Amino acid sequence: MEIAYMVDLRKGNKLEIPPCKRIYFGHETCEKLLPVWDDCQPLMDISFKQNLELTFITPFLTDRGFEKTTKFLEQLKTVKPTIEIVTSDWGLLNWVVNQKSLIPVIGRFQIGQQLDFRLMRLGKADREERTIMVDGKFFRLLPKEQTMALKDHLSSCTLLKENTMEMFAQLSINRFEVSNTFQSVQLVNKEGLHYSLHVPYVPLTIFRSCPDNLNFKEKRSCNINRCLNNRSKWLNETYGCDIYCIDNALYYSNTCFYGHTKSNPGIDRLVFHETFN
Repeated sequence: MEIAYMVDLRKGNKLEIPPCKRIYFGHETCEKLLPVWDDCQPLMDISFKQNLELTFITPFLTDRGFEKTTKFLEQLKTVKPTIEIVTSDWGLLNWVVNQKSLIPVIGRFQIGQQLDFRLMRLGKADREERTIMVDGKFFRLLPKEQTMALKDHLSSCTLLKENTMEMFAQLSINRFEVSNTFQSVQLVNKEGLHYSLHVPYVPLTIFRSCPDNLNFKEKRSCNINRCLNNRSKWLNETYGCDIYCIDNALYYSNTCFYGHTKSNPGIDRLVFHETFN
């Protein structure tokens, strides 16, 4: 199992790299936080000294973001001509595939996982009858087991089907990023296919602009120098899991990943995201 770690280049020379074989850098939700070339020099020095592999991760892109990213990748190719590029943008994926030397990877926002944290109850029947109120009226909810068809649907990935996997094979794409969801994950496990499991944060939604902490009706003024502190969390008492607001996205945390790796032999890489208190 390859161990990878996602770093935040906004820390500059204060980067701390734990023991690992690979470093992820870039940003997976905000194109404004993608690095420019000068931002990467401390990381490049560390990677050469410690012989670490690098993976560049990108978000959905506007036309301006696409131009910025491709310009950066042209520079990156001169130093790391065979670097992995994780993309959640179909336009950038097409560009990367046509570069030949770069290694395209399908990002976890593209594969179509069911990401709702309430699915932690999948497979668990309600043991007691419950009553809920809708429009001022009470309704009884009776205990009921989920069907196998529903379980299969909620643990599948809509993009990872036989026909699309054939298309990816023709494009020499064989690695896919996966979120560590509470429910099981069904992957296409065939020889030559590889999956990277991201731990512990599972994305719930992405905002166009950063919310003002947990006030989602107000957006935060965009100041790149202050974005490092744009993190909040609160406890969801009903489901017992923490919800995190990190930059312009919401996540929940799931640190248990053994079940996914056991049932999916194609998962050969763990990508650990930086944690915070």
